[in-house]
Amino acid sequence: MKTKILMPLMALMLLLAACDRQQAGKTAPKAAVPVVLNQTNINPDDVFTVSRNGERVTIQWIVDLSACKGIRILRNATGKPQNRDTVVRLPAAGKEYVDSAPDAHAYWYWVGIVLPDGKVKFVGPKRAAEDVENTGNYVDTTSDMQLTVQRTENAVVVAWDLPNLKYKSIVIKRGSSPDHRVKRVQRKDVLKTLEWHGDLVDQLPDADADYWYWIEATREDGTVLSKGPIKAEFSAK
Repeated sequence: MKTKILMPLMALMLLLAACDRQQAGKTAPKAAVPVVLNQTNINPDDVFTVSRNGERVTIQWIVDLSACKGIRILRNATGKPQNRDTVVRLPAAGKEYVDSAPDAHAYWYWVGIVLPDGKVKFVGPKRAAEDVENTGNYVDTTSDMQLTVQRTENAVVVAWDLPNLKYKSIVIKRGSSPDHRVKRVQRKDVLKTLEWHGDLVDQLPDADADYWYWIEATREDGTVLSKGPIKAEFSAK
């Protein structure tokens, strides 16, 4: 009698063990790039939301972007595509980012999505309303950043001094206009470094043209500290 009972139990246990091995061998399906990103004119309402509480602006994407290479959040005060500042670079696995607006004014946001092929798709803008009651605790994150530019006939001496933090990258940029646009390359990287203070001599391509400079410092957590444009001026005599 015992043998008759044990045999079905042993068979059941072997069957369950085989099922467990089969399930363990399966891999979760890979996430795909959202279909909405294949559209030419993307409605930002289909990709992300923006909400504000004082200085805190929450940008939350409502599609799964984990199949992409990364995410950038850009911001400006006009809603126009030129002069957008990158405020953070994030891994694609995240779902949201909380930005600290620099003041109570309204701001416009874009989400820059780094696709698997390395190209960046910009979606936006969406508006974070003005903090009418001025309830936020606003901090000027650029107050501790120093960028000076001193022009000579054929070159510019650039000096910078940033908070002594750990950075992923620090980039000095030069442009022939104070306006810039991400898709239209109007700025040139003149230096990439990890030194939080230093100086350089930048030889100008055209001694008769005007030039402006920026600095962008990306911290280890992905947040980007920016300053500029600052025009290269001759010293007063």
